[in-house]
Amino acid sequence: MKYRPYIVGAVGGIMAAAIVPLSGLIDYDASRGRWDITDWYLGVSAQQSITLRSIWLTVPELDDPASLDRAAGHYEMVCAACHGSPAGPPEQFAADMVPAPPRLIVQMDNWHPDARVFWTVKHGIKHSAMPAWPSQLRDDEVWDMVAFLKAMSSMQPEEYAQFAGLERPGCASCHGENGEGSAAAPRLDIQSPEYLAEALVAYRDGTRESGTMMAAANGLSDTRIAELSAYFGKSVVVEATPGAGIGAQIAARGLPERDIAACDSCHGTGRAEYPRLAGQEHHYLIRQLELFNEHGEARGGPHAEIMAQALRVLPNVEEGPLTDDEIEALAAHYARK
Repeated sequence: MKYRPYIVGAVGGIMAAAIVPLSGLIDYDASRGRWDITDWYLGVSAQQSITLRSIWLTVPELDDPASLDRAAGHYEMVCAACHGSPAGPPEQFAADMVPAPPRLIVQMDNWHPDARVFWTVKHGIKHSAMPAWPSQLRDDEVWDMVAFLKAMSSMQPEEYAQFAGLERPGCASCHGENGEGSAAAPRLDIQSPEYLAEALVAYRDGTRESGTMMAAANGLSDTRIAELSAYFGKSVVVEATPGAGIGAQIAARGLPERDIAACDSCHGTGRAEYPRLAGQEHHYLIRQLELFNEHGEARGGPHAEIMAQALRVLPNVEEGPLTDDEIEALAAHYARK
């Protein structure tokens, strides 16, 4: 039988592949590190895998200065302990890991193109301590992080501390001492305690999509959520910009000819369970409208299905119900002046 040697070789190879790991001969002792050839083999495999899967990505413009503010707090909270920052080196436990996480203030000079950085941040790397981004829906947050990582290597410690809000602990580092909001995060002081509590529970339980806030809310107890909501939720009343433009029209009357509901029917009546929009940060309003426009109910949150219905976001529709100009006009109508 002419194929017998090949069959015997194949069976032998399969048996050898099974016997080697079962034998216990492969050394997984982290105290002695890894062979150089192992590091090379796994490193090249990971690099080529990321390159192949990221090659078709379209990289957006990464020149929005506010993206640095939006990403810095998350980096400090989640990434700096392993990767270090301009404010300090990684924690000791990171240096003891095998493989050790790279120092990104050095690595970023050699880590390109941007699409590879995006893919790594979004999807993580198996068999390492690099996790995936908590929300696979929020590419906008991942691109913010890519922009921040590109800029971080040239930051001075004082500049990094300002971006990351190191002088203010906890929620205040992004949202402000009294919930007044910032370039990095939305205002909280205009919301009711009831709404903020619902939002935090949704982030904590993973039913509202945001990698940044899911990480921040993870592990919060119901008691702590109630305390934070009571402190930051001051129900400050702010009036929207008066006017007769399309933004004011959508807010007051909606777009009846397209069956889009008026925003003020829920957001302008002081109903505690819905977020207030008047006085909110401009960039935040635009992003949330874009998320609902693109993802509808999947964006998540306590009333996401109502918002999707109000905007007439229908399944399997390529374009959202609101145009970019309408989103901009609506955000300008409500935004803080």
